[in-house]
This record gives sequence, C-alpha cells and structure tokens, in this order.
Amino acid sequence: MRQINHSHSILLAGLVFLTACASTGTPTGGPKDETPPKLLKTVPLENQLNYKKKRVEIYFDELISIENSSEKVLVSPPQKLAPSIKTSSNKAVVVLLDSLLLNTTYTIDFTDAIVDYNEKNKYGDYAFSFSTGDYIDSLRVSGIVIDASNLNPVSGILVGTYTNLNDSSFRQHAFECVSRTSQNGHFCVKGMKLAPFHVYALGDKNRDYKFDQPGESIAFCDSISTPWTEPCLKRDTIWKDSTTIDTILVKTVTCYKPDDIILRYFTEDFGRQYLAKKERSPRNKINLSFGYKSETLPKLTLLNSPVKDWCLLEKNPTNDTLSYWITDTLVSNMDTLQFQIDYYKSDSLNKLIPWTDTLKLISRSFKPKLQTEKKPEKKPEKKQKDIPKKEAVVPFAVKSELQGTMDVFCKPRFQWEAPVKSVQGRPWHLYIKKDTLWFDTPFVFEKDTTVLRDYLLSAKWEFDTEYKFELDSGMIAGIYGTTNKAYTQSFKIKAEEEYSRLTVSLFGLELPAFAELMNKSDNVVRRVKVEKDVADFKFLSPGSYYVRVVEDRNDNFKWDTGNYALKLQPENVYYNPREFSLRANWDVEESWNVHEYPLLEQKPAALKSKTETGNKRKK
Repeated sequence: MRQINHSHSILLAGLVFLTACASTGTPTGGPKDETPPKLLKTVPLENQLNYKKKRVEIYFDELISIENSSEKVLVSPPQKLAPSIKTSSNKAVVVLLDSLLLNTTYTIDFTDAIVDYNEKNKYGDYAFSFSTGDYIDSLRVSGIVIDASNLNPVSGILVGTYTNLNDSSFRQHAFECVSRTSQNGHFCVKGMKLAPFHVYALGDKNRDYKFDQPGESIAFCDSISTPWTEPCLKRDTIWKDSTTIDTILVKTVTCYKPDDIILRYFTEDFGRQYLAKKERSPRNKINLSFGYKSETLPKLTLLNSPVKDWCLLEKNPTNDTLSYWITDTLVSNMDTLQFQIDYYKSDSLNKLIPWTDTLKLISRSFKPKLQTEKKPEKKPEKKQKDIPKKEAVVPFAVKSELQGTMDVFCKPRFQWEAPVKSVQGRPWHLYIKKDTLWFDTPFVFEKDTTVLRDYLLSAKWEFDTEYKFELDSGMIAGIYGTTNKAYTQSFKIKAEEEYSRLTVSLFGLELPAFAELMNKSDNVVRRVKVEKDVADFKFLSPGSYYVRVVEDRNDNFKWDTGNYALKLQPENVYYNPREFSLRANWDVEESWNVHEYPLLEQKPAALKSKTETGNKRKK
C-alpha cells in the first residue's frame, strides 16, 4: 500500500490558496501621469553673463525627450552650423558649433518641444538665454503671420528681426533674432535688445535666414517698431473641481510689447522660365509646357523635313502652355520628329537669356492607314449579291456645356476636337419655344478670342423659357478633313423665382475694388466689380455664401501680390464675418464697413483652414 505524505498536501493546498488570493485582479498601474516635467537647474544659470562656453545643460525632475528638435528648437542669433541638441536621462544638452560672438545675448528657444519621456506631457513654452558680455537682452515681440490672399494663418515659417534698419539687411544678412510660427500662425521673437527694429517673415528655402531666393515667400512691416514692457494684470483661476471655481487670483506680470504685429505673407510674382515638359500625344499634336508665363513665343524649327507651314499653334493667354497641331500628313506620319527650339530661359541669376535646345519627339501610336494599303483577300462567301462595305467615317467631334437647365447669365462653350479649318455658310441656329412652336431668335455664336478651338453661344435669354440650338451636319470641317455631324440640344432657362440676389453696400474702401462670393470651401463662386460702393450679386442659386472684398489698386480685376524691392504690400483682402443663407425669390441687402471688425476676426469660422480649426479643438 502506498503511503500519503500529508505535510506535502497541506503545503500544496496553502500555495494554491495564496495564488488564488493574489490573482483576483490585474494591477492597473495607478492613475495616468498628467504632470509636466519640473525644471531643477541649468548650467550655466539662466540669463548668466560673461558665459564663454558653447555647452548648455538643462536638468528636470524626470526623464525627458525633445520632440522635432530640428523644426521646433531655434537659436538666436541664427547658427550657420546646426547645434547639437540631445537628451540624456533627465537633462537636455545643447552644444553650439559656431564660434560665439562677443557681447551677444544667445537665446535657445525650445517652444513646446520638451516633454516627459513616458506620457509626453509638455513642459511648456520655454526659452533659455545667456550672454557672452556683461548685459542680457531680454525683450520680446510677438504677433501672427497670415496668408495675404485669404487671411489663413501660416505655420512653420521663420520670423526674424533686424536692428540694422537698412532695407538691404533682409537680403544680405541673416536675422539677428529669430523665431518660428506655431500651427496657428503665432510667433514670439525673444532675446531682443532695446532698439528700433524691422520684422520680417520668411519661407526660407536654403536655410540661410535671409531673403536671397526670388521664389521665397515673405512678409514685411512698413513701419519701424521699438520693443518695450509694461505691467499687466493676469488672472489665475483655482478650481475646486472640474466645474466649480474656488478662487480667482489677480497678479501683476510683465507684458512684452508690441504683441499684436500682423504680417501678411505672400510670394512675389516670380517664376523661372524653362522648358518643363514636351510630348507628342497623339502623333499629330506636340505639347510644350514652360515653367512660367512669357511675353514672347518660342521659335520651333522642324529639322528632319523641309516642309514649311507644317503646324497650327494653339496657346494659352500666358504663353506657357502651347500645342502645335501638325497639319501636314507627311510630317505627322513620321515616327521621329526633330526640332530646334529657340526661347528665353532663366539663367543662374534668374535673368532671361536666349537659349537653344534640340528636341527629339517619338510617336509609337498607330499611323492612319493610307488608301494604298489593302487587307489580305478572303475567299468570297457565296451570297446572292455582294454588297461592298463602306468604312465608317469618324465625324468632327464637338463638346458642349449645354445642359437641360441653364442659368440666365450663361454663355455656353463649345470645343472642337481639333482646330476648325472652314465653315460653310451659317450652319448654326437658335430657336425659342412659344406655346408649342419653335421660332428663330437672335443670338451670337463666335470664336473665343483666347482659345483656338472654342466657340461661345450668347443671347438675351428669357426666364422660364425653352430654347433649342442646332448645328447642320457636314458644314464645319476640321484641319484633318473630317466634318461635323448634326447636333441638337434643347434646354430651358431657369425661372426668375428660382434665383436669389445679394446686394452689399460697402464702406471704408479707399481704392477701386471687386467683391467675391465664396462657398463653404473658401472657393470663389462669383466675382463682380464694386460700382458706386455697391457689390451686386444677381441671379444666385439658393444656398449659403460668404463675401470678401479685394482693394484693386491697379483696377485689373484680380488680386495682386506684393514686391519687396518696390516696398509694395499685397492688395488688401477683407472678409465679411457673416454667413448669408439665401432662399429662392429672396433679395437680401447688406451694409458692411470693411474695417468694422479687426482683420484677424473677420474670416468666418466655417472658412478657416482645417489646420487652424484642428488646433483649436486640441486646446
């Protein structure tokens, strides 16, 4: 008989009992840490004078990391060699690699890059300063950078200052003090001295902290400012819980001024001229695209054929998109075409110089079959009567903007698939429906002056009326010999009761102006000139709209950018903060002083950029 060891059984039962008691739940690890790091000390001391070393150490009470140091951390004065920025356990270490300047205040602006290692709680907006001399520059200025064309905040660009007030400083020297805009466009330039200054914004493409590339976007102030400080009252709220206020404390703090600088950001009217794209598709068409608009046209010379007048040119108004329609079949049937192109190209100094290139364009598409080509003969099938087959003739095609319902102000466009060669007689007709009968009605059908292949249809349309437009077949021939087929399209003009009207009386404008109607995507729906201080938007479809006005200083009916060399600011843009909800058969009148609201409060929330809206939700 087997003996049972009772002591072992008791011990095993006890272990099972203890294990069961210990595993009744999973440890939670305690509440989430929401406390940001605390600053313990710095080496050197903050704002220390006569510090000659290049190494700065900043200690905290817990493990830390620095987020996006290359984007968020900036050193003033700007460094030619990027500083070394690292973390080691609970300290941030910055090593400046440039030589230190004498009697200069250095500011390392971390913005909100310092966070605790585990939960990423931000330490907050932080800048550290020291001086190589016996004084410290501690003033600061702040403001916002907005896109001059639409008032949206501009993030991630440099803002810097000069106490050297020469206009050439911005082009020839790096910023003296520098900052970077936050995601909502705000900036704060720190470590400034008590002296008059100029302030600029810069989309710095080559990271040299100065405006030396014509394609760099910029902003500048017309006036000179001087920094100062003043005492301000600040309220601190102590909460009992998430909904109940315990105490409101009011204390006096130092405010740095100016803190309301608005910089309107723009890109000068500039572009490098070069041949950006060349293609031959289809084989009877050559497309050339250039990097920028041009006042002149290139000269295109065919090298591998003596044929003259081999093409017809189609161009856009700015001469940067060109199409050469090959009119000679001997040329279009060649698989390879070689050209010499003479045009003006931007050199390394962005000056236009005469330039010559050689182009080789190959087409691998099928050639049109010649009349001499024959298909292999097949044995004829036994039929009572052989009927010869006719090859299908592809008509000269046209695309039309005409639809079943059209607006009373419409001017529909017709675009042919290739340039028109000839028109026999008057093959187009417009009819108006009276009761059940169709009658001829006056209209104009003419070539568009800017687009080679387009025709425009215009007439004095009547509300709530049916029309019919026709093209007779075989009367319009393209440059490749095909003719059109018959075309008929009936359509109806909307009734007057289906429209709304918005009339805006404007005040505060000092220059010629035009007004734009915007949809919720901040896209232009309609543009009208301001006449006698009134913008009249007629025949609008019901819906929600917004209004902005542009001061059109040169009266060219478009928004114009600025120019730093000419000290020319971009044209002013103003938004009406109101949303206009228009219904059918409504007339709405609005009076608007464009200066009634501060510029930063004008743009309706629904039109603000997604970036800005998202930032506000995170706060």
